[in-house]
Amino acid sequence: MKDKRKFAASISIRIGDSRIKLELAPAPDYGGPEGFYRVRAARRWLDTEDGQPRFLERDGIARIAAEIALCALEPPAPAPSIPEPSRVSVRRPDGFYDGGWTNTEPILNYEGRWVIHVLLAGKSGFVPVEDVIVHKERRRG
Repeated sequence: MKDKRKFAASISIRIGDSRIKLELAPAPDYGGPEGFYRVRAARRWLDTEDGQPRFLERDGIARIAAEIALCALEPPAPAPSIPEPSRVSVRRPDGFYDGGWTNTEPILNYEGRWVIHVLLAGKSGFVPVEDVIVHKERRRG
């Protein structure tokens, strides 16, 4: 089967040291209206939430390009105040919590999210701060 993709244009967006390429294919090639485009970002089609092809006009393409470029420049939220060491509970994917201790203050990761390094039952790792509940330290006297 022959690949029918024909791109009419592309837009390269640089964010820091990485680039995202938007590729624009004429919408009529994919069942869309004349004057619209089907768009791929980083080699993935931008589809609707239910997986159907999404078609964009010039203004929509410009908004998506600006959103990709400018969201990377938004200032990060301020660092949460979680001192090291703190006694914490960490939410697991199943909704339950494990107890442990932090061994760093919050760190802004490469995705722009605040994470904190936690020791849990002999294991350690970085977890998002929104999954952490900080407890007042309680020690037996």
